[in-house]
This record gives sequence, structure tokens and C-alpha cells, in this order.
Amino acid sequence: MTLIEILAILIGIIGAYILLSLFLKQKGYFEKYNISFYGPALMIRTKKGVGFLRRIAQRKRFWKGYGTLAVIVCFVMMILMVVLVIANMWAVLEFTPEQQEALPGIEFGLILPGINPLLPLDYLFYIIVGLAIGIIVHEFSHGILTFAHGLKVKALGLLYLIVPLGAFCEPDEDELQVTSMKKRMHVYAAGPMSNFVVALITLLLFSYVGMAAVEPIEGVHISYAIENSPAAEIGLSAGMVISSLNNTPVQTDADFRDVMKNVSVDQTIPIQYYTEDSMIDTTITPAPRSQFTDNQSQKNMSFVGIGFNSYVPGFIDSLQHPFTNADGLLLLYSLPFIGYFVGYNPLVSPYTQGLQLTGLASFIPTPLFWIGLNVLFWIFWLNLLLGFFNVLPMVPLDGGFLFNDSVRFFVQRIKKNLSEEHVEKIVRHVTTFISFLILFLVLFPWLIKYF
Repeated sequence: MTLIEILAILIGIIGAYILLSLFLKQKGYFEKYNISFYGPALMIRTKKGVGFLRRIAQRKRFWKGYGTLAVIVCFVMMILMVVLVIANMWAVLEFTPEQQEALPGIEFGLILPGINPLLPLDYLFYIIVGLAIGIIVHEFSHGILTFAHGLKVKALGLLYLIVPLGAFCEPDEDELQVTSMKKRMHVYAAGPMSNFVVALITLLLFSYVGMAAVEPIEGVHISYAIENSPAAEIGLSAGMVISSLNNTPVQTDADFRDVMKNVSVDQTIPIQYYTEDSMIDTTITPAPRSQFTDNQSQKNMSFVGIGFNSYVPGFIDSLQHPFTNADGLLLLYSLPFIGYFVGYNPLVSPYTQGLQLTGLASFIPTPLFWIGLNVLFWIFWLNLLLGFFNVLPMVPLDGGFLFNDSVRFFVQRIKKNLSEEHVEKIVRHVTTFISFLILFLVLFPWLIKYF
């Protein structure tokens, strides 16, 4: 998708959103349901839930300790994220013009299902659940820490711009600004920290409960079948598993090739393969390889027309052992990217048919199991991204406000005789500069292909 096409779609969507918002405002719905504009976004406020957060916050000692830990974790993650975005930009600068042109476009940076290829509409249910949990946990944590420190929460609500941007907790800003730096930092850090906590809990459930009950079906896993090939003609396709060929069990790609070496062109042989919870016994007649390659030297080479999926065993092991497998955590983070660019994702059809459930999970209806496992994965993935994004030292993100207070702390220690007005001016200039710098670093890899 070109930049012009993306902008045209966005402009059309935004235009329709603005017209609908103005229409609803004119009809009095904004006043009736306590809705107001927040820039171009809509802010829908409610008092419901405030009392619930106040009750949770009564264990003040626990939440204050949680806030202290959250500040430490957020600053560690902030440093890590800054290093990663700088390394990412540096790597992109060393790409050739051809490699830069092949980079993902700006649509990959938009959290819009259907426009971002990593968030296809097929996953819409999972994305909505993951985002809703991530946003609610994030904002409620701000509210809990606000109450735990004896500060006021005006309202809870939803921030909406075409799609829900997030829930929000609206503390008393004047009170928050005059309170101690420690309390303020606790409130800011609580949101990203809770996203990391949710990501960790769902990761443990996903890997050590869900994926632990999954194992590959023994045999040769198929990644694709060439159109009009002998394999396609008998119904073989991606995700299926061949267990036997010419009455010989096959467990690996090498086994399959060894059998094919002894099979002549146009020789009909038995084949057994697994698909959709059933084993199929049939026959297949290999064709000359030259028929598909136009290389006449291969006319006596038998060919059935499938590609082998060599990812299955390694992927399953990595997803089951994310902390002990060298690639486990990286694979979990990269899975939506791999699913899009490589085409293999073991959590979705058709590749789930090459996996079987074991133990107690075998009593769960297979479709229901995979729905639950995908829900866990997307809650993990989206909460991790929300946490990482929000710790960036860029206003108005939580990391930006944490960075703001840390700059104020150091300026006050180094320049003790400065007035509060001068301190605030220095802090504002530094924070603004860093915010724009981080924004540039984040957007650079998405935009370089267009220039």
C-alpha cells in the first residue's frame, strides 16, 4: 500500500468521523452523555467505577511498594527502548536503497485493524479483547495509585478517535502537579507496569499451560502445494501432514526425498496424510519436474509439488519454553511479523491442523482451545507493546512525564539556586527536544522508504 493510498483512506475515515461527531453534538448527545472533545478525540466521562478503584486502593502499603517497583522497571525499560530505537534507525541507515524500499510502510505503525497488515480483520476479536484489557488495566492502575496516595480522581472514561484510543483515569491535575515527585512518578509508572504484569501472566499461561498441551503430528508438514501439481490434485494443501509415502513412514523432509528417489515419473503410489482430525489414505502419481520448471534435464525426476514446513518443531519448542529457549521470547514478540512476512503462524488455520492436543486439553473441543490460546497470545502481545510504547520518554506518554520529573530532579540538584520558573523552563525545553527526537527515531524506519 502506497503512502498516498494510506493517506487517502485515513482522510476519508477521519472526514466521516468528524461529520458524525458534529452531527451528534448538534443533536445534544454530547451534553446528555457527558462527552467532550479532547483535541480531535472524544472524551466520554463517567463516575462509574471510581468507588471500585478506591476500594482496591485501600491496601496502601502494597500499592506504594508496587509504585516504587514500577518506577524502577519503567526506567529500565525506557533505557532499553531508547537503545532499541537508536539501533533500529542505525541498522536502517546501513541498508541499501533496495533494502530500504522493501521495508514495511507506515501502515505497520498504525493500530488500525484491517489497515495494519499485522492486525488483519480475521484477528479482530482477539485484537479488541487484547486492547480492551490492556487499556483498562493501564488506566485503572493510574487510578488505584492516585487513590493510594490520597489524591483525587475526577472521572473514568473512554478516549475515542475513530476507534477507541484507550480508557482514561482523570485525576485532579492541579493536585497531581503540586504533590510530591515520588507520588507523581508512582501514578505515571503504574500504567506501563501493569501492562508488563498482565503480559507476564498471560505469557506464563500461554506457554506453560496452553502450548504445553500442543505437539506436532508426526510426519512431513506441508507449507504449500503448487497449483495444478499432483499434490494439489489429490487435495494436499498448507498445514496438512504426510505420514506415509509408498508404504514407507516419513518423519522428515529427508525421509520424503529418499522415498521419492525410488519412485518413477507417472508411477502411482499410496500416500497417507492427516487433515482436519482425520487420516486420508489415497494414491498419488508424480509428474516430471520439468513440467513445472521448464528445465528439460529434469524430465525423468519425479515431482509431487509440495513445499516442506521446517519451522514446526522449532517453533513449538520455542513457544513452550520462552525463558529457556534462546529464541523463545524473540519468537513470541515476532510471531505476527513472521506470520505476515513468512506466512507461517502455528496458532491459526491452516497450520493448527498439523498440531494435536495432549493430556487434559485433548478433552477440550479443538476450535475452542485455539480460540482461547489466541486470546492469551494477543493479550500478551498487545499489553507488551502498550507497556513498551508508553515508557518512551516522549510527552504525553507516561514515560515522557517520568522523564520530565527526572530532569526536574537533576536540575534542582545541580542548580540549587534557580527559581522554580527557571527550573520549569529548562525542564520544558529538554523534555520537548527529547520528545521530538524520540518521535523522529520511532517514525524514521517507517518513513525512509518514501524518501
